[in-house]
Amino acid sequence: MLFDNIEQTSMKELYSFKIKRKIKEEIKYDKEDKNGKIVEAKKTKTKTVSNRVVFVKPNFGSIEAGEFFYGQQYNDFINAGYLTKSMLSKKIGDIGGNTSKLSDEILTKAFLDNLEAARTIEFYEGQEKLEEEQEERLEEAKQKFTSTQKEINDFESFNRSQYSQTAESKAEQKLMEWFIFNFSYYEDKVKDKTDLFPLFVGDDFDQKREHYLLLCEDQEDIEGDINLKNKSIFDESFSRLAQIANLWYNKMGANQKELEESLKQVFPEEFEPKKD
Repeated sequence: MLFDNIEQTSMKELYSFKIKRKIKEEIKYDKEDKNGKIVEAKKTKTKTVSNRVVFVKPNFGSIEAGEFFYGQQYNDFINAGYLTKSMLSKKIGDIGGNTSKLSDEILTKAFLDNLEAARTIEFYEGQEKLEEEQEERLEEAKQKFTSTQKEINDFESFNRSQYSQTAESKAEQKLMEWFIFNFSYYEDKVKDKTDLFPLFVGDDFDQKREHYLLLCEDQEDIEGDINLKNKSIFDESFSRLAQIANLWYNKMGANQKELEESLKQVFPEEFEPKKD
């Protein structure tokens, strides 16, 4: 498939994070046998190691390749009989569904209220000292921001659910896979040299997706030291890699700091302090 082999002139990191995984290590040692002779023996020890996982920033050429891949997938899904979003919207609108005028008005109001609340919060939190009335306004704005953000998120979630089987949504799901498979790496040391290695192995999308499906299997069903190592890294990192790919694609972060902030806003439950 055209554009499957992605070659970037640089490996600029977009986002990285550390994961911990357990490995089994074979240790050789000397012991005395029943005849009093010193012989070599082996034992297995489990230890925890750390790896840095990296999502590499796609360059312009790679983004162009991704757009081409999306177009191919979009056409394939249409040819397979999937509706486009506009076709489905018309069908839903004809029966008074989610695209009704009332729904649009409610969503527009939620967006405006959310924006106003955000501006109020930014204004008052920038003050050194607040009077009692100002503190009340700030608290009201925070509550309004949270409630309207939930309204917006609920609407978008419902929208995604409604349109999840359209040609655009299906093609976008494949595009996210394409970015994750091509730009996910892990850091490891080989012969005293630290380097980045692809998490998903293969020459094209189909091969990398086949490797992804292998890594989804239970550990006891996977053979080969490299596959087992990638499996342990995959289990600890895939969810975060998917989050980063989606946030970056939706222009919610272009570097480590921005993506970190977006992660905390979109997935706050993952950053809440753990209770004892």
